Amino acid sequence: MSANALQRAVFERLTADADVTALAGPGKVFDGRPERMQPPYLVFGDWRIDDWSTGSEEGAEHRFEIEIWSDARGRKQAASLAEAVRAALHDATLGLPGFHLVNLRHTRTRSGREPKSRHIRARIAFRAVLEPAAF
Repeated sequence: MSANALQRAVFERLTADADVTALAGPGKVFDGRPERMQPPYLVFGDWRIDDWSTGSEEGAEHRFEIEIWSDARGRKQAASLAEAVRAALHDATLGLPGFHLVNLRHTRTRSGREPKSRHIRARIAFRAVLEPAAF
């Protein structure tokens, strides 16, 4: 099951979301942590795919994280961005050519200060189940 199609759809949703853009700024969603860019920004984090097939239908469970990096003194900026990301993606209907998104759910948010950079990093975890569009 294509992680690329799901990642592309999530990217498009986040970059088009008014609340996410208002809090992070335009063009602040990345596949890897950018060099020399001032936070806040969002980065695709860990991604895991497990078989979710039944005896008669194919399927895949995707578990992924969106990381929020903030250089604010406290957690307010990261928490606000985390809530905007959760609102943009939880139970979202995403267009996935060739696939049917069964569900997309927020599962966990955690945050902490990174020891080396002193930035706040929030990790928002999601679970998505996909199956081929024929089903």
